[in-house]
Amino acid sequence: MYAFKKSGVFGDYDVVDELDVILYAESLPQFHEEIEDVSEFKKLSAQYFTPSNLKDGLTRSRANIADIQGIVFDLDIIDDLKEFQQEFYRFLISTQLETYTWLTPSGIGTGNHKNGSRIFVPLAKPISTRLLNQAVDELLIYFAQSGFNLLNYGVDINASKTVGRLMGLPLQKAGTIVPWDIESTFRYEVKAELKDSGFVPLMTGNTFGFENKSDQNNLESFISRYCEKHNITFNMGERDNNLTKLIGAISKAFSTVDDSDLLDAMANAGISDMLDHPEKDILRKAKRLMNK
Repeated sequence: MYAFKKSGVFGDYDVVDELDVILYAESLPQFHEEIEDVSEFKKLSAQYFTPSNLKDGLTRSRANIADIQGIVFDLDIIDDLKEFQQEFYRFLISTQLETYTWLTPSGIGTGNHKNGSRIFVPLAKPISTRLLNQAVDELLIYFAQSGFNLLNYGVDINASKTVGRLMGLPLQKAGTIVPWDIESTFRYEVKAELKDSGFVPLMTGNTFGFENKSDQNNLESFISRYCEKHNITFNMGERDNNLTKLIGAISKAFSTVDDSDLLDAMANAGISDMLDHPEKDILRKAKRLMNK
């Protein structure tokens, strides 16, 4: 059972129920009516869910979440929506993983995100809230190993790892993609498990045939998208703080980063030109923030 909000973000949950995305999508109009004010719509009108069992009643709080039954990824920067959707189709065909995608209000109206989209992955077995971080990391690597790197689309990892985070439901048929043969799909089962001392990740090393390593191209893409999404600029008086934010974000997104790749990516993304001592500044912060 999932927890739902019927109209806007304020207050407790309204109801708990099952979620059949295919049936829900079939009930939607082909196109949603025009959204004039995306921010106002999200606050007061949009319908939301959190893929979680509640412990008691409809209280909306982290403490009332019993377990997690699905993982949701918000993608904020999709330059070419058609290309993204084709890549999603290829992922469905090659993996047969039960996965769904739909446009967010910002992807339909005029918002801060470019073709904002949401990916929803229901889990084979519910997991403890303490495993959410591991589950998100596992799925990011699974997607990337399958040739579908969500880091290329401005994925908001922090939102995915926030227990009880409200996630908007589909608004229209257009842009909503569901498995066409649900009986042939399977649900992802999280590999990490809990022990008395806390969670123990079973996915170590190269379990999925992929490690979240960087290269110059995906580093450059990540840097450009991160700066665009978070309005990161390098004017006088803000360079040090914003370079710290950027390299801190890189350290969270990639398990290993080669110094030469980092310098080249920063140069190609136009960051180096805005720094007083680019090589010195970048490598000094990388050494401090990336445990080099």
